[in-house]
Amino acid sequence: MYMFFFQIVFKKFQLPSLQVLLFQHYSNMEVERTIPMDKSAHDAELLKNLNRMRENKMFCDFLIKAGSEEFPVHKNVVSAGSDYFKAMLSHDTKESEAGVVDIKKSNPVCVKKCIDFIYTGNGSVADENREELMLVAHMMQLQRLCDGIALFLENDLNPDSFVSTKRIAHMFECKKLIECCKTYGLDNFCLIASSSDFKLLEHDYISFLMESKMTKASVADKCKALLIWTQHEPDNRVKSFEENFRTFDFSKLRFEYVKYLVENEPLVFNSVKCWRPMMLRSYHKDKIDAKDHAWSGQNENNVIAVFDKTSKSIQAFDPVQKKWTKMQTITDKIASMQFAAVVLENDLYILGHDDSCFVLSNYSEPSNVWRKIASRNHSGRLQAVAFRGSLYAFDDSSRTSIAVEKLTPSEGLWSQFTNKPVAASECAVAATRDSIYCFGGYNGSVVLSHSLKLDPCVPNWQTLPNLPSKRAGACASEVGGKMFLMGGTPSPEYLDTMDYFDLLTETWVNATSMNRARYRFSSCHFSSRIYVCGGSKSSYDIEEYDPLQNSWKVIGTTSGKQIIDEASIALCLNTDYE
Repeated sequence: MYMFFFQIVFKKFQLPSLQVLLFQHYSNMEVERTIPMDKSAHDAELLKNLNRMRENKMFCDFLIKAGSEEFPVHKNVVSAGSDYFKAMLSHDTKESEAGVVDIKKSNPVCVKKCIDFIYTGNGSVADENREELMLVAHMMQLQRLCDGIALFLENDLNPDSFVSTKRIAHMFECKKLIECCKTYGLDNFCLIASSSDFKLLEHDYISFLMESKMTKASVADKCKALLIWTQHEPDNRVKSFEENFRTFDFSKLRFEYVKYLVENEPLVFNSVKCWRPMMLRSYHKDKIDAKDHAWSGQNENNVIAVFDKTSKSIQAFDPVQKKWTKMQTITDKIASMQFAAVVLENDLYILGHDDSCFVLSNYSEPSNVWRKIASRNHSGRLQAVAFRGSLYAFDDSSRTSIAVEKLTPSEGLWSQFTNKPVAASECAVAATRDSIYCFGGYNGSVVLSHSLKLDPCVPNWQTLPNLPSKRAGACASEVGGKMFLMGGTPSPEYLDTMDYFDLLTETWVNATSMNRARYRFSSCHFSSRIYVCGGSKSSYDIEEYDPLQNSWKVIGTTSGKQIIDEASIALCLNTDYE
């Protein structure tokens, strides 16, 4: 409407139109265009100069005191970087008028770290100052630094830092860190319970761990942990001990440990509430001596476990006693499929060729049953290893196989982790403390002699010296800093030969051959020895290799059992299986 009015006026007085005037006005103006600049470099340089001025005490107009330390700063910089200082210096406070603030009872080192962060955007902390740094950063309202500390604590979570990290998470209501600690505590109970700070945990959390069915620990683990925690402050914790102790299922304790508790632990034998329920668990067996419990996962492997389709159960062979013991049953589904088996801490995983996956949590507990978990993203034959708290599945199904998947139990889902640099099937895969190794394979036309090493922490692949002889369908096991590679085929023959790779010198050396040629079989190791069994068209013999003697010998047989050839594994068998 206004435009229409102006058009009438301009026409009546024979003036140029409004559009013409506007065009003439803007045509006389110079058009500004943005100059391409590296803004991040400018910001970094500005902060660097401001920090240099602070260090040289140039133009500083405010003083921060902490203990005996004094830190000259710029009001405008600390106000821009911290809402705490902005509120303090925007009004006529005593600190603003005096030009100084005394942050009493704060660690001077942590105060300086926070000032450094304001000026540089960088942060660092010593292990012993984590909690105090979070306290000062929270007080100064440095949210980015608080978030950074929380993420740092999450990534650095381990048994020794767990208790302090959990305390920080709850003190400052770091929700993500609280959940991370909760999951870590359930998954790593035994490692945390054997740390020096475990005794500092609060009553409610101890009760939560004892009662939760998600805690990855046996009844004996929980019992031992509860004793350690109570003994730190027996006068204040004995009531909590009795309440938690009485919730245990004593039928799941070894007879030796029950006897040990009643005879050697005052918290048990001095409490009627504790020892009376245990009387239901008879421990007066002939030739049974009292014996303390060792944490689950810290017992050494002592048996070769095979999966027997005939009995539909795990059968464990003791190479010393030359004795078979039946462990848990396996379901019809598991008995009907081909799979790889791998142990992670105290859990036994089955990874099927059809992509289905199952876990037997705390396999040392005879009453525990199999549970289905998330399926892999790939189907077909695979090789699997455990490495630093995660499972790694190597697709091994065809000549184009390259995928490596990862499963972290706390996350519960498989994800694509990396790809092998050489596509092949029937590779031999084994893990050491620091790396995962992948040897040989078949690419559809020829058998390979490749040797590869994967550092999962990067991840990064390294090519190693080639195998002395080409192999596919072989097995690998590491003992004493040497990676032993045995059996397999160059097609159509099967091999009984073995070579080892010295992990220190990265050289290959020939070793004594097995008694039987084997292909697509299983190997495992414990007590500084290697054990092999099964394999395509091989005998029922179980063989043992002694690296010190460089010799093989037959120690048993799987005769009468129909075993999954590539799924035998080393386990720790306790006396609950009778």
